[in-house]
Amino acid sequence: MTKPHKLGSVGCLALAYSGLVLALGIYSIVVLLTVQDPILLSGVALMYLTFPLGWLVWQAWDLLPIGLTDPIVLVLLLMGAGWLQAWAVSRLVRRLTRRSGESA
Repeated sequence: MTKPHKLGSVGCLALAYSGLVLALGIYSIVVLLTVQDPILLSGVALMYLTFPLGWLVWQAWDLLPIGLTDPIVLVLLLMGAGWLQAWAVSRLVRRLTRRSGESA
């Protein structure tokens, strides 16, 4: 049985960032499903929130086949990019703090 990790300040920031990405993504999906002609400013905000991976997803959107160009798929890809960034940053900071603790 493994010991649970302490969350720490970086973990709290990554968790808050992930929650913000989730909230903005769900709001964007609800707007897409309920509004007749949505002007999806929340999708643009999600793209800026998930920068730099979100920007890459946005630019690669034209390369997808026609069947996958549903805006909901774009929002889900942006959410995935944001969660990947949160995970990568928390792992990187954990590794750096572990390394600095070993050298001391």
